[in-house]
Amino acid sequence: MIHEFTLEKCKTKATYSAKLKRQRQLELKEIAKRVEVVLETPILLVIKDNGVEAVVHRYGEILFKNCEDEKIMRKIAEKIYAV
Repeated sequence: MIHEFTLEKCKTKATYSAKLKRQRQLELKEIAKRVEVVLETPILLVIKDNGVEAVVHRYGEILFKNCEDEKIMRKIAEKIYAV
C-alpha cells in the first residue's frame, strides 16, 4: 500500500519534514524492528538509516536531521509509512 505524504523544508528549522496527507498513528514498536534505533520513547523514535538521522513522531511526522538529499529522505519515509 502506498501512503501519500509531503516532504518539505521546515520553516523554523534547517531540516526537512515528511507528513502523511491523511494523518494516522504510527506503530513505533513495529518500525523499531525494521530500522536502526538511536532512541526509543513512547511518543517518538530517533532512527538512523542510510547515514541519516530522523525523528519519527507517533502522530506521523518525520523530521530529518542533517540531510539535503530528497531522494534518500523519500526512501526512508516510504519505508516507515509502509509499516
